[in-house]
Amino acid sequence: MDQLAVREQESAVYIVLSRTQTKFGRCIRTVARQQYNHASIALDAGLTQLYAFARPQRYAVLQGGLVRETLDRYTMGGGQPVPVAVYRVPVPPEDHRWVSETIEKMLDNPEYMYNLFSVLTYPVFRGFSVDRAFTCVEFVAYLLHALGYLEEKPFCRYRPDDLIPILEPMLVYQGDIRGCLRWTGADYHYFAPMDGATMVEGLYALLRITKRSVFHRVYG
Repeated sequence: MDQLAVREQESAVYIVLSRTQTKFGRCIRTVARQQYNHASIALDAGLTQLYAFARPQRYAVLQGGLVRETLDRYTMGGGQPVPVAVYRVPVPPEDHRWVSETIEKMLDNPEYMYNLFSVLTYPVFRGFSVDRAFTCVEFVAYLLHALGYLEEKPFCRYRPDDLIPILEPMLVYQGDIRGCLRWTGADYHYFAPMDGATMVEGLYALLRITKRSVFHRVYG
């Protein structure tokens, strides 16, 4: 069996670093001086489904958790090129199952929140950990650490570009996201207009993450 055939049979997860075109994304790149501002993970070579800690809707800026991502939301309706780097990270089958189970546990689970305060206070604190809260890169760092690819270091200290030297040997694609991610149709949920319910849910989410940041902050 040749090396290519062996590689195709190996288990792997796929890390996607991206340069999103939202105002929030551009702000993060400017403040943190980063090439990329977003990190996602997929479980298969076709990137059938990307997962990341992010906002569930475009205008729900105060909300966030582990969500499914679509090409439509990345390209802002199809018209925006989005530079990405895709890395194939080999893992044993049992570790692949663990990643899949971890995603299922956190997906759409309100107990797991976007670590909003860590992002907003980054210029001052350079990130801080909060129980059951992640930014996009914190979640990817958490998984990579569990898989044995990252050193002992608080996950909140990682920025997307910090992963590049570690993942560089595993790079399999670099270019526009439309060259590696399949179009699955319009993402009406993500682009839903702001309404009263979204505002109330956002304020409640802000209250929860504020309380958790103050009383359930993870030190060390």
